[in-house]
Amino acid sequence: MENSKIFSLIKCLNKAQLRKFQEYVQSPFFNKHVQISILADTLITAVRKGSTRLDTAQLYQKLYNSILIDNKQLHYLSTRLQNLLNDFLAFERYDRLTLRKYNYGIQQLHQLNAEAAEKSLTKKYRTERSKYTEIAAELIYEDYLLHKTLDKIYLDKNIRIYDDNLQQQNDALDQYYLIEKLKIICDMLNRNVVIKAAYLPTYVKEVEQLLEQMDFESANLPMVQIYYNIYKMLRYEQQESYQQLIQLSLQYAQRIMPDDLLLMMDYAENYCIRQINSGQSDFYNEFLNIYKFKLEQELLFIDGFIPESDYKNIVTAGVRTKEFGWTADFIHQNKSKLKADIRENAFKYNLSVLYFAQNKYEAALQLLMEISFRDIAYGVGAKTIQMQIYFALEEYEALINLIDTFRLYVGRHKTQSDYRKKATLNMLRIVKKIVKLKERSTFLGKHKYNLQLEDIKHLFEMLSPVSNSGWIHDILDTC
Repeated sequence: MENSKIFSLIKCLNKAQLRKFQEYVQSPFFNKHVQISILADTLITAVRKGSTRLDTAQLYQKLYNSILIDNKQLHYLSTRLQNLLNDFLAFERYDRLTLRKYNYGIQQLHQLNAEAAEKSLTKKYRTERSKYTEIAAELIYEDYLLHKTLDKIYLDKNIRIYDDNLQQQNDALDQYYLIEKLKIICDMLNRNVVIKAAYLPTYVKEVEQLLEQMDFESANLPMVQIYYNIYKMLRYEQQESYQQLIQLSLQYAQRIMPDDLLLMMDYAENYCIRQINSGQSDFYNEFLNIYKFKLEQELLFIDGFIPESDYKNIVTAGVRTKEFGWTADFIHQNKSKLKADIRENAFKYNLSVLYFAQNKYEAALQLLMEISFRDIAYGVGAKTIQMQIYFALEEYEALINLIDTFRLYVGRHKTQSDYRKKATLNMLRIVKKIVKLKERSTFLGKHKYNLQLEDIKHLFEMLSPVSNSGWIHDILDTC
């Protein structure tokens, strides 16, 4: 029994869900089968006690007071209980949809010709709806459903006068469609870049033509305007659209649902990354400001912990913008907010990043030696810091050897995106040429040295993307 689907599913429920599911099964409205109730109680009790095994013979004895096991009957009970669990999970989701429940209640009261009760519930719906100040597609959809219901009620009265519900139904549906359509288009465009997908969004031209003629402020469509700017930023790399996205997100931050706000900031953040990798290192300031905003709005934390990738990105942006004091405070203050299994690794790695930026090379190398790297991101980061330290210390022979092993390391790992892999390899290509030129500098005349340096600078301008382009630009300026 321990390997059954229903036992595995019940193990996934949290404490509150276990209690509610037990009450759900015991309710005669949902279940009148005694053996199913006994089976549910037995499995839930086992889960609460942390049991991993159930004796099938003892279970069957408890269910039917028999030592002869009928596997078909046991399978039947398990299947029925799993169906109840599926219904319970759906009901739990529905139970949180307060507006939807009111809407369905209005429809049913109308069917019963209970006009007074129907009007009373409609009034309650409007009171409940007024409590929601957020601007979200989900709420706009609820508005559409309500006006659809009220328009049906109006038609059933067979009164031939103007009723506003049809217009509001139309407007809500248009707004909901445009938001969701833009979300899907943006997601497709983004995935086509990030994972080299081949999604083909439909009606893009028609939607764009419609939105180009729209006066968003007069129409009061902030969510449509925000996602339209995300679309233009993704498709045309428009900096103006990026700035509009930031401005509108800040303006409506208190009214945008956290998931939507986080998604908007992620799009803005990815835009900054593309600009940085294209050589516009001034976007590190924008990148850091986005993360500060995420921290301020508490958008980064998942189950109370900050993801290690975000922790690392914040430190990288902090040192690139030379906000060393703020970055040091962030590293230490948020160490406890990292998950325990990665805490020391992430803390030491990011502290080494800060030490390197402050020219504390020995301290940085010491910390790097104490780290066991869990994935390609940390491996690439650590080798990059080591490479930068060797360059600063003019240990060119060791640096050449590191670049060669670094290239093999990147080539062996298939989990990284093609974009990141290309950016890293381009970085190694440029740095190796710079180091080789440095090694030959004592044997070259000034004219030849400058010619070869110009060739490297030209190559650097041609290559895209390039990781750590700001650092490379700096060392080229000092060559």
